[in-house]
Parts: sequence; C-alpha cells; structure tokens
Amino acid sequence: MKQSEKFNRGFAYILALLLLAIFSTLAVAFASSTDLGLQKSNNCRNSAKAQLAAEGGLEFVVYLLKDLETGGWTGQPDMLPIVYSHLAGQLDGTANISYGDISLSEESISVPNISIGSGGESFSFTVTRTDASTLKAIVTGNSGFCSRRLAINFSVTEDTSILHYSVASRSRVIITDAAVIDGDICSTWDRTYISGQYIPPFSSDEDTTVNGELATVMSQSDFDEYNSGSFIDGEHEGLVYDAPNLEGYTTDDFDTSSYKTGTTDITTLAPPAHWDNDDPFPAPSNIRRRIDRPVYENQTFDNIYIPVGYNPKFVNCTFNQIIYIDTNETKTLDDWSHGYYDEHAIPGYESSSDDLENDNSNNVIFDDCTFNGPVITAVPRDYWWSKNALTFTGDTTFTNEHMPESTILAPNFGVDIGGRGYDIEGNPDSKLTGIIVGGIVDIRGRANIEGTILSMYYPDTDRGSAARYYGTNIGCDDDGGETGGATGFPGDIRIVPQPDFELPFGIRKKYTIQAVAGSYEELTP
Repeated sequence: MKQSEKFNRGFAYILALLLLAIFSTLAVAFASSTDLGLQKSNNCRNSAKAQLAAEGGLEFVVYLLKDLETGGWTGQPDMLPIVYSHLAGQLDGTANISYGDISLSEESISVPNISIGSGGESFSFTVTRTDASTLKAIVTGNSGFCSRRLAINFSVTEDTSILHYSVASRSRVIITDAAVIDGDICSTWDRTYISGQYIPPFSSDEDTTVNGELATVMSQSDFDEYNSGSFIDGEHEGLVYDAPNLEGYTTDDFDTSSYKTGTTDITTLAPPAHWDNDDPFPAPSNIRRRIDRPVYENQTFDNIYIPVGYNPKFVNCTFNQIIYIDTNETKTLDDWSHGYYDEHAIPGYESSSDDLENDNSNNVIFDDCTFNGPVITAVPRDYWWSKNALTFTGDTTFTNEHMPESTILAPNFGVDIGGRGYDIEGNPDSKLTGIIVGGIVDIRGRANIEGTILSMYYPDTDRGSAARYYGTNIGCDDDGGETGGATGFPGDIRIVPQPDFELPFGIRKKYTIQAVAGSYEELTP
C-alpha cells in the first residue's frame, strides 16, 4: 500500500472519530434539552395545579364559613375559638383530613392538608385574627414541589336586621290617629282567630300612613283565611307574606344587670315630696290596680337606682345618665293568680291577689319629665302590664345624650308613651333614639322616634280571646275603641328606623361571618 493511501485512510478514521464525538455531544445535548423541557412542562403543570388547588381551597373555606352565626353574646365575642369549634365540627374525623387535626393557638387556626382527588394535589389553610372584627384566611395549594398561596378577609358582623324595621312586634300592630311611620313594619303574630274573635296581625285607620311594607310571617292563604286584609285601611306600600321570622327575643335574650353598677339607690337620697296612697292605675275610670306611690317633684337625678316594689311617681324631674328600675327576675305568671279578676288586683277582688301592694314589681310614672339618658329595667320573667309598667305622660322630653342606641330598654315591661314627646314648635329637640324595647310598647301621644320599636310579648294560648287587647298601639283611638280612648295629637307621631345603629349592650346578639369583597390577594409562595 502506498504511503499516501495509508495517510488518507488514517485521516478518514480521525475524521470519523471527530464526527462521532460531535454527534455524541449533540445527542447528549439534545437529551438534556428534552429532559429540561419536560421538567419545565411538569413545573408549569404543577404550578397550574397548585393554583387551582389554592383557588378550590379558598372556595371551600368561604363555603364552610358563609353560614356561621353565633348568638348569646351581650358584647362582641372573640370569633377565633368560635370559628375553630365550627371547623372542627365540620372537618375532624371526616375523609377530608387524612392525617392530623385542626389546631388552635392564641392567634390562629391551622387546618392540615386536604387532598383533592388522586393526583396528589392538596391544600391547607390557616385563619388568623386581624382585629376584633376581621379574620383572614390564607390557603396554600400544593402540587408536586409547587405551591401557591391565596388570602381573603372575613368581616365579623353584628346581626342588626331588626333595626331595618320601624316597628317589630310579636303581638299585633294597631295604627291609628294619623300616625306617620317611615319604614317597614313586621309582626310575627300568627293567631288571627281565637274564641270567636278576629285578631289580625295589622290594623290601621284610613288617615294613617306607613311609608314602607307590612311584613307578616303568615302565608297569604293563612292571612286571607279570616280576611285579615280588611282591617288595614291606612296607606302602605304593600304586604309581604312569609317574611323571615324575626329574632324571637325572649326573656333569656336580655341581661341588663351591668347597668345597675354605679347607680345610687333613690331611697338613700332626699325623701319624696309626698305619698299618693291608693293611687288608681291606669286611671280612675279604668282601675286595674291601686298603688301607694312616693312622689318626687322638681328634682334632678344622676345615675339612680329604683329598688323593686317602690313604684314611684316623678313630676317635672330631670334624669341624667342612667335610671335603672329593678324588679323580681325569678317569678313567673304561674307564681301568681292571674285569672280575669285577680290578674291586676282589681278593686273589690283584692283578696285573690298574691301581690296586692306590687312588692315584687315596679310600676313607675313619669309626668312632665326630661331624660338625658336611657331608662333601663331589670328583666321580669313574664309580661304583666299593670305590675311592671313605665308610663310617660305630659310634656316629656327625650334627649338621650348618654346611650343613643337605646332610650328605653325595658324587656317585658309595659311601656306607654302618652305625653307630648314630639312637638315641633314647643319641644323640637325631643326624640327617642335607637331601639325602644318593652313587653308591649304603646305610643299614644306625640313621639319622634329615630329607631325601632320592639314589642317582645307574644300573647299565648292562656289569654284566649283577650289576646286582642295585647298589641303594639301607634296612635290614639279618639272614638274610644280598642286602644283605650285616650286623647291624641293627630299626625304627631313619627317613626324612622336607623338600620346603621348598633344594638345596645344587654341584648344578646348574633354575629355572622362574611367574606369581604375585594380583599382577595395572591401571596408569595
């Protein structure tokens, strides 16, 4: 073989080896590039799955908490342990959580991984307290080595739906005497025919005006069964049937005892001006009870306490801050005789009365008085209007500077406002603010109310047809009808609800949790 041929053949071998090395390198490079692309693809897929897991988890949390509500609080509660109990009850021991338990620390709730399907995706979440009225849920979605974190706020909101009504009554509502009510009215009364008597939820005279709807918990068929609509002659903006049943406030929903702190027993102050012995109540022509009353005249009181069984009368007096009126909070109607004649210790039937001197209650009269603070009572177990009663007569002035969320907080007391509380010319600043609570609240004279009237008494079956006499009266019946024939001041009753007010301390409240629109955010994984 020639020398040149040997050289050419050797060069070819070298070239082939070089090409082989280059191709091998390219093959390795191509393989690495393919692996990297696959990894990128997997990462993108896992990232998307983690995002979807976080979004699904966020919807899951919103769903779990959307119906959470709590009652039984006289002040705003710490919602974190309440939310913890709710979540634990919903999730612990279920297939959602395969391992671990929900835990609660001082500042947060931690929920372990919740698996989604069979692909290995999952989410976990925490709930933290931002402030007294805000919680934050942070959800972490996981897929492979990828995670995504989303957050949303929840507001802790007091249920003040009752404050959207001008009048909310568990008994019937009777509107007379050209009264003007700016707002909806709700009655939860549902017994329209008793012992031969028609007792509809609403009754209104033709000269009255309700700038709102009349809401009843009854269905239209039940409402129409005894022609209940024929008792409504005044103007209104329509009837609402099957209305949501208002919170059925009962004795157990009130605890006013804390208001008594810091008050001074009136019997330790200056003695009364005189006593009215055997004072006829409510009037000489319609006596339901005779009461020995201490009478105070032309005095100013700051933060006073009226002991149970005192039954005073105040004439031309001024009350600053709180006036707290005590009563027996344990006795029920079953502890007293309460038949037709002995229910109120009617004269001539005193021997059948178990509490002739009203020693276990408080029947208080205010005549020509000024209130610069609220009137608050203890909470009797049952409603008995002639025993526990607040009567306001004459030129009554309400300018509550101390607690505007409620001028009168008197659960199960009969509240009768029959004075000149609303007089544009002579008494323009007088108004009752906030929620006005009583067993039954009657507005029989002039009144300017910026708030809600709540009558919490429901005449039960033991009242029979007499239940027709128990109703929230707005206005006076000058013809001597069922509201008592008092002399009214036509058109001088005004009620305007204030839905943005708060309920006063002392009413057990409900709180709900609601997701805050616009608070959604994506956090760093």
